[in-house]
This record gives sequence, structure tokens and C-alpha cells, in this order.
Amino acid sequence: MTEKSRQERISHLRQHQERKHFLGEFLLSLSQIVGKELTEESVLTLEETNTVINRIHYRDSQVPTFNFTFPSSQADSFREIFSCLIPEITNPKTYFTTSRIYRSFFLQMNCSFAIPNFEKIIELDTNTFYIFHKDLTNGLWVDYNEENWSENGKTEYVWTYELRVWGKEWVNKVHTAYNSRT
Repeated sequence: MTEKSRQERISHLRQHQERKHFLGEFLLSLSQIVGKELTEESVLTLEETNTVINRIHYRDSQVPTFNFTFPSSQADSFREIFSCLIPEITNPKTYFTTSRIYRSFFLQMNCSFAIPNFEKIIELDTNTFYIFHKDLTNGLWVDYNEENWSENGKTEYVWTYELRVWGKEWVNKVHTAYNSRT
């Protein structure tokens, strides 16, 4: 066995173990957020997950991106802008994952639940979640960070929500919603 194939095998076994460890608990917790039972039918296989990850990593790096940040105290403003993507993420073939499970599995489902519940999803994962269009031409992440925030001449260290969007269609929608709000 070559060193490369040995490393690939170890990586595959680690991915399989993480999936086994997180899947049941994650589906149960996310089901509570979504308000309906999520089953393993919505979970991609390891092979499908790896294919999606590879397609994401090798997508066009020149695709347009747009991001904005709001302090957590302005979560309603953040949600209002984020909600412009409801028509795009209601497709049941939309991909969903979080930073904790990204290498283990993706779900394919209607992701509109993420808009009213983004704070609960962040709390579940303690970090970032991702949504990708079914053909991976558009995507987003919502992240929760602590950073310096300046407003009305005052700078504070606060928790913030960041929405980063890529892909021409989603960028245009979010950019328009952001400009009409700010």
C-alpha cells in the first residue's frame, strides 16, 4: 500500500466514523429546529458528499461574491435581507451542511427553514452553515464572529452575523435587498 493510498484510506475511515458519530444527533437536533422529522433519506451518501465537496472546491473562482455583516443585536435586519433568497432555497434539491459536519455529510432538502432559524442553526453548530443551489452555481454561508464594530462614532467588540453569497443570481438578489435596506 502506497503512502497516498494509506492516507486516503485513513481519511475515508475518519469521514465514515465522524458521519456515524454525528448523524443521528444532528438529524434529531435539526428536526427540532425545522419543526418536522428529518430522516436519513435526505442525507447524501459518503460518495455523493465527496462529489459535492469536490464540485464546490473546483467551481469557478471568478464567480461574483457579496458579503455583509450585522451585529447580533440587528438580527432582524440581517434576516430581512437574507429572506430575499426564500424562492431560491425552497427547492428540495438544495444542499445544506454546517462547518462541523461538512466533511461527513450534506443534506438535500428545502432550506427555507434556515432564514427564520439562522440563530438556532448557528447555536447548534457553534459556527457556520452552508446552503448551495442544486447545481452549485450559487451558494451562501452564514457565520457568527466576534469582531470590532463601529457605529455612530463608537467602536465595540461585538458578536456579528455574516452572510457571504456567491453566484450571479444570488449575489444580485442579496445586493438589491441590501441596498434597499441600508
